[in-house]
Amino acid sequence: MGSQKRDYDVLEIVPKWEITKIYLRCLLANLTILLKWLYESVKCKVNPTAIMRRTIERTDFPNKPPIFMTDTNLGRHSYVKLENTKLHFVEAGSRSNPIVLLLHGFPDCWFGWRYQIPELTHYFHVIALDLKGFNDSDKPHWRFEYTPKKVCEDLRKFLIAISAKSVSIIGHDLGATIGWLFAHTNPEMVDKFVSVSTPHPNLLWDNLPKSSPFNRNWLEFVQLPMLPEMELKHTADKLLRRCHSHVTKEKLYLSGTNGTLTNNLMEAYLYSFCQTDDWRGPLNYYRNFLFYRVRDGEILQCPCLIITGNDDRFYKLESVVKSSEFCENFIIKIIEQCGRAPHQEMAAEFNSTLLKFLIGKKFSQKPTEVQPAQARGLVGRMFGGIGTVANNTVKLGNNLRETYAFANPLSNVPNFMIKG
Repeated sequence: MGSQKRDYDVLEIVPKWEITKIYLRCLLANLTILLKWLYESVKCKVNPTAIMRRTIERTDFPNKPPIFMTDTNLGRHSYVKLENTKLHFVEAGSRSNPIVLLLHGFPDCWFGWRYQIPELTHYFHVIALDLKGFNDSDKPHWRFEYTPKKVCEDLRKFLIAISAKSVSIIGHDLGATIGWLFAHTNPEMVDKFVSVSTPHPNLLWDNLPKSSPFNRNWLEFVQLPMLPEMELKHTADKLLRRCHSHVTKEKLYLSGTNGTLTNNLMEAYLYSFCQTDDWRGPLNYYRNFLFYRVRDGEILQCPCLIITGNDDRFYKLESVVKSSEFCENFIIKIIEQCGRAPHQEMAAEFNSTLLKFLIGKKFSQKPTEVQPAQARGLVGRMFGGIGTVANNTVKLGNNLRETYAFANPLSNVPNFMIKG
């Protein structure tokens, strides 16, 4: 118990005056939404065609998961029950291999790792987890179930339940925030850590761009229960399409044992967030995490890869890069012409970088002729002088210089996928 207490002592709560200020703004934001609803209600009574028009415009959400989320093409669907919470995950690869744990972001689910699972299974036992509150995992209603300590403890118990002494964690967005916190609080269980498009928690909450749909105003609005869930359910289609705009460009996806083609991957997200309860658990993370920071001076000792796109409108690039200050050994990779989800938008380049970091010299591919690349844009000018192959990669840290080298982007995506 003593060591456990010391581990979680690295987390600190923000000052009380900051909490008070957030809740005051929250009340104002929720009052604004209530007034908006009142106005719309009166408008619909005066003009009945308005409510008819809104009904016609609303998207019909699927009431059952699409086939590509339930088949075993990507892996085996499994469950673990921790006390009163059941967690769903998809596992693939030999169980004798080292474990890689994939933690998705918001709003997403395990399916967000569809382009990484097939590549990682060649070398690892892959666990793609549905975070508590998401998709097929249980969705506890109470806010205290989603505090950083509770979430990290649940994750630790989950790893013990699957007989994992330590794992490499790859996290995106909210999953990366959890990964940062877990690596700080349970360092003995983390071999390597990969943060995808997400700043360190100490740099995240106070540096969100105003253009992000999840900016500071949104964070303050969702602090009260019930009303934000109702609003998100009402605007779910619009929000999901904004967060996953790249998904609409994926014309064809080969799935199922019979090779069924689908051209609407958005069905996965529309199904996962079709009910009010589908939003409550995810929002409860933000109702807790916003108030916690990692104690000054705490540095991760495990090797870290910080990877992001140069055109991410959700988080500031400088915040992501500056997160390296919390790592002893680290590599920063910036993927050009890429937004919030490089693991989906630029899967080939992302997978190549990821495998080089995770397995180093064991990762080999057919030699290709490398042409010197010209630095492009501001990011290219900043980071373009670090060699010809990884011209937009920053390699830093004390012990990683000799150990890791980046490969060329993979020439082909996994053969069961077709992207048009």
